[in-house]
Amino acid sequence: MKSMCRGAALLVLAALALTGCRDRPAEADTTVLGGYGQVPARSAPGLSDAKGQAIPAPPAPAGAQAQVVRSGDESALALWLQDGHVVASTFARPAGWSAPAALEDIYGVASDPQLAGNGRGLAMAVWRHTVGTIQSLRFSHFDTASGWTAPDVLPGALPRPDAQGAATHDDAPRLAMDAEGKVTARWASGFAAGEEQVARYTPGQGWSRPLSEPVAAAPASRTSAPAQ
Repeated sequence: MKSMCRGAALLVLAALALTGCRDRPAEADTTVLGGYGQVPARSAPGLSDAKGQAIPAPPAPAGAQAQVVRSGDESALALWLQDGHVVASTFARPAGWSAPAALEDIYGVASDPQLAGNGRGLAMAVWRHTVGTIQSLRFSHFDTASGWTAPDVLPGALPRPDAQGAATHDDAPRLAMDAEGKVTARWASGFAAGEEQVARYTPGQGWSRPLSEPVAAAPASRTSAPAQ
């Protein structure tokens, strides 16, 4: 009798587990058009080509934080900081990653590099450039036909420094590129504490002048009154 009860209980538990699996909603399939975030250069970036083959980690030095995006079906781009400069490498099969090369070598220190691509041969890199207390944003555009453009200043951009004259991590620019290669860049404004600047890039036309927008306030957390 005890064996029959135990068996019935197991059947009930199994039925409940199957019901829970059927009721659980499927995860949405998403496509990332921007950068894949900063990842340790010596670990797998979690990126694969159109055939599902893993793309190996880029040839960045140990400890560097590389950003990786696909630039085609079997190609990719990587970007990282090294010795105060923005360094890039391209990947293609079967050759693998190219030798790393700095996008530019000018006076000053680069920081906060951001990379975005559309997976169809176009990409954009934007980073902060600091000379003393003077800060600017610089950019370079990539396409598979001609490679990276000569870096230039993003016109009208004034990134925000902190009280000590150094930028904070939260003030790093943010990039997004759509399937057509249009880019939106946002960064904390140096003109007003409660504002951010927004500029848009259109292939064949270049960057728009930055516009100032108020920073959206974070939603206030709700606190419940203590039980009486």
